[in-house]
Amino acid sequence: MEAQSSRFTLARRHAATVAAALGIAVFGAGAGFAVTGCGSDTNSDSVNNAIDSVQSQASSVQSQVSTAITNIQSQAQSVQSQAQSVQTQIQQQTQNNGGSGKYGY
Repeated sequence: MEAQSSRFTLARRHAATVAAALGIAVFGAGAGFAVTGCGSDTNSDSVNNAIDSVQSQASSVQSQVSTAITNIQSQAQSVQSQAQSVQTQIQQQTQNNGGSGKYGY
């Protein structure tokens, strides 16, 4: 169970790192444009289009990361539930057999 929990925590940490890195990258691109805002309209349009594209892609990736985290959480909960069910069955079978550990065989 601890191994499952560890993998789940690592996956969440990795997803959060990716999302944070994308957020910083998008913010950095926007900040860079604000500082270098002087220039021709054509250059400004190109830069604005590039920034819009990067922000759109970052938003899409963040959405995918969020969906992945939700799926991982759901799978982890399912595995935990199944493990608890098996543990309960083992305990009940052990009690039914008077603690013999033979599980009815």
